Amino acid sequence: MVNEFIGLKESSSMHVTLIFVYSKERFTGGPEGVAFDTVEGLKKNHARLVDNDIHIHIMSAAGNAARSRVEVERDYENLTFEYFKNMLPSALLADLNYCLRMRKRRGAIDLVHSHPISGAVAGCMMGLPTMLTLHGMYWKEGTFSSNPYTRLSYALNTRRFGYVSQRLVKLIAISPYVIDEVDQYYKNKDIKGEVIENPIADVFFSVRKEESDGLILYPGVISRRKNQMGLVKALNILKNDGVPFHCVMPGPCIDPDYLAEIKKEIERRGLEKEITIPGAIPFTDLLHLYEQAGAMVMTTLQETAPMVISEAMATGTPVIAPRISGIPYMVSDGETGFLTDPGRHEETAKYLAILLDEPGLRRDMGIASKRVAEARWRNDLIVGKQLDLYLDVDAQSRSK
Repeated sequence: MVNEFIGLKESSSMHVTLIFVYSKERFTGGPEGVAFDTVEGLKKNHARLVDNDIHIHIMSAAGNAARSRVEVERDYENLTFEYFKNMLPSALLADLNYCLRMRKRRGAIDLVHSHPISGAVAGCMMGLPTMLTLHGMYWKEGTFSSNPYTRLSYALNTRRFGYVSQRLVKLIAISPYVIDEVDQYYKNKDIKGEVIENPIADVFFSVRKEESDGLILYPGVISRRKNQMGLVKALNILKNDGVPFHCVMPGPCIDPDYLAEIKKEIERRGLEKEITIPGAIPFTDLLHLYEQAGAMVMTTLQETAPMVISEAMATGTPVIAPRISGIPYMVSDGETGFLTDPGRHEETAKYLAILLDEPGLRRDMGIASKRVAEARWRNDLIVGKQLDLYLDVDAQSRSK
């Protein structure tokens, strides 16, 4: 039977409860993609886990049964996986769900590291040393949704962050932008932050470019925050200027009304042949689009550290994105892509035309992009920094 570490831990060992939505298949980006890529990095660092007697217990609300299912994979005995079902409505009951799960193991937890805010709330409520990786600015992102439940979720998460912000042993910021934004929103609070960026799966670095003439890619959920409408307007300028292209915008739709508005605008502009919105697509299809894309473009209105940028750069695809939020920390203007002023559709169209017309520039920017991604976002490198932080926090705790 799998040891669930319910008893008291050995004094020399370190037991970390790592909370995120993890599945064995990488089927999406965002925090779920981060979870998969982190586990990939942990497996590469497994020898270090053994050498330092670090045990990682991964809690994932990606199960389909109320009772937990605990697994250990062969060759990775210091990694334990616990899958369970969300309590609904999760916006209200996720904190309780994580508390109930952690109570069973409380005596064997040295550190809680949560990606969802509710896991951090549970850790802090139980008086456990807790770290949070903050993936989004709840107080900003909630303003882009018209759905009452979604707005409630963002409002509750903003309050949750206010609660945990002074109780965390460390806030992990996926971009320096997070530190700046949190400092501005929570004035006069000394929040302990550490920048550790998101890891990227190996498969993105393995993509070999075979460009399809004029292919433009914008992956992401269909939502007002992602502002696909802004790209449609830029593409209309591109078409009027006589530049041949085809744009694909893959991703699940979380705002059907907005999708209807986009399709109506595409029809009004006569762009049906130039723009494809296929909805959610298999991960392998997304990789194939990265192989073919001459540019990855974003017209988003609010981001933290968008994974589509680091993923595009890992594939050697130049990026065009707004000069907002955490994006300037990722894209070097004129070197790995172009930064634009939000709302200036003609500027987006201009840079798209430049990239589509100059294969040498695309190649040079793609090479530079992959070089940056290799140095910054390899998952073994990122997870190594994460383990350094675990050991540092544990050493400080033991010295008190």
